[in-house]
Amino acid sequence: MPQREHFDVLVLGSGQGGQLIAWHLAQTGQRTALIERRWVGGSCPNIACMPSKTELWSARVAHLARHGQPLGVMTGGVTIDMATVLRHKREMVRHEVELHRQNFTATGTKLIVGHGRFVAPKTLEVDLDRKTRVLTGDQIFLNLGTQPAMPDIAGLKAAAPLTHIEALELDYAPLHLIVVGGGFVGIEMAQAFRRFGSRVTIIQAGQRLLSQEDSDIADEMESILTDEGIEVLTGADVLSVRGRSGDKISLAVRTSSGEQELKGSDIMLATGRVPNTAGIGLEEAGIELDARGYIRVNKRLETTAPGIWAIGMRRQPTLHPRLRRRFPDH
Repeated sequence: MPQREHFDVLVLGSGQGGQLIAWHLAQTGQRTALIERRWVGGSCPNIACMPSKTELWSARVAHLARHGQPLGVMTGGVTIDMATVLRHKREMVRHEVELHRQNFTATGTKLIVGHGRFVAPKTLEVDLDRKTRVLTGDQIFLNLGTQPAMPDIAGLKAAAPLTHIEALELDYAPLHLIVVGGGFVGIEMAQAFRRFGSRVTIIQAGQRLLSQEDSDIADEMESILTDEGIEVLTGADVLSVRGRSGDKISLAVRTSSGEQELKGSDIMLATGRVPNTAGIGLEEAGIELDARGYIRVNKRLETTAPGIWAIGMRRQPTLHPRLRRRFPDH
């Protein structure tokens, strides 16, 4: 067992909440370390918010170029160079991650890139490339985040489906992208790839897109997408999947009109998210989970283990106190 290193503060996960806590406490003079297994800065600058909006902007430029004639702008044919789109996105990510790394240095926060897991209360073992470090902390903050869910559908896992992470790394526009899930992630990626030139189909299990929004918003969004040539199947359940994404893919889909086969070249999942709480030894630290795998916390975000807090995994927004008085059941 490697020699233990003690810190005043340990933070596991470098999402926005985790890194801000680490930077702030380090600047107060506390010896602070943050452990991140892969994406320094968390999902937003690496694989989610900013990368997606960067590619969405490229797609919007393509859309505007194709539809400039009513405004007197003639462009001729529009060609999409997906390699350049990808390179532009990667350069943005590189720049943002470098800024995050500079903040670790400036605040005196020790950044440790490796896979951390609990081996005892307030004790983390971190696997690095060629060695293992054991860290202990007086206070520990968990900023574990979530990952895309993989529905239990026959043949789906073997088909190696894309999630938004892999979709943002494509250097080609799929011939026919089938998006399973009609929430925010699904529709924004569907629209982007349609504007890049792909044929796109959205499959939504619910009766409408954006099921958490008002029906008029969902209806208008479906109208916008269909006007751009995107096929939308609502009230549709995927029964099975054959083939492999990136080559040939075939989905057995059940709708109100019966079963049908849907063929495409690529499949992308946008069916919700699950917490990153498995396989990191939370039980060794006395940290309890709820039935869905989220960490149990109180109103102060304290876990069931003394001196350990969890942030950044809320499943739904909390109403503003003024609204809560009007809607006490929320």
